Amino acid sequence: MELLLEFFFACLLMGLAIGLDVAIVTALYSKQLSDNAVKVRWVVGVTATHTLFPMFGYMLSYFGLKWLPSISPIIGLIAFAFIAYFLYQELQDYYEDEEASFTHKAISWALIIAVSWDALWSGPAKSAQIINWPESLVWLSFFVVGGLVLLSSQIGLWLGRYLIASQKDPKVNRGWHWLQYSTIAYFGLLALFRYTFNSQVHDGAIFMLAATLVGSYVFYPVEQKRN
Repeated sequence: MELLLEFFFACLLMGLAIGLDVAIVTALYSKQLSDNAVKVRWVVGVTATHTLFPMFGYMLSYFGLKWLPSISPIIGLIAFAFIAYFLYQELQDYYEDEEASFTHKAISWALIIAVSWDALWSGPAKSAQIINWPESLVWLSFFVVGGLVLLSSQIGLWLGRYLIASQKDPKVNRGWHWLQYSTIAYFGLLALFRYTFNSQVHDGAIFMLAATLVGSYVFYPVEQKRN
């Protein structure tokens, strides 16, 4: 009984840790998720990546990440470059007012992968949780966490219904876009600081940097173009 309680508590903590991001991004992108096909792609995509990425990260750790520390800086750069390219495309469309292209790209596999990098690195952290766990519980835990992420995406969809109404005001709409892009940029900078620079800068400081960089592009060029 004690082992099962430990199992469910550990799964709950990890599910909340990596599922919160999914709920937030799902809510922010709720306008683009109005189409059922796009909604299914998003929900299935984030659930699959948040189930398989921690498993893959755990296997990397288990089979030699500790003996190959040079892998971390490289993967941090790859994650940062992947997200930076995604944001470059998104912000180009936003600046040029290409609404159709923006909507098409917004819910893509690029976005799904972008919000899933933190799940990849939750895998090595799991090794500290699973001392004395039987192997069956170790592998089951990844699917329990995936189920929690699925629940998080549904909560995000529910919250998103209340956000869509507020996006009719142009200023509010611009603010939501800023928050969307800042959240995605945060993931890229987090990977860069944590795994490439091996820096323990506070998460809040990293998000503030992301919000500042994105805000300088979302707000300033729009005003400049009007003038």
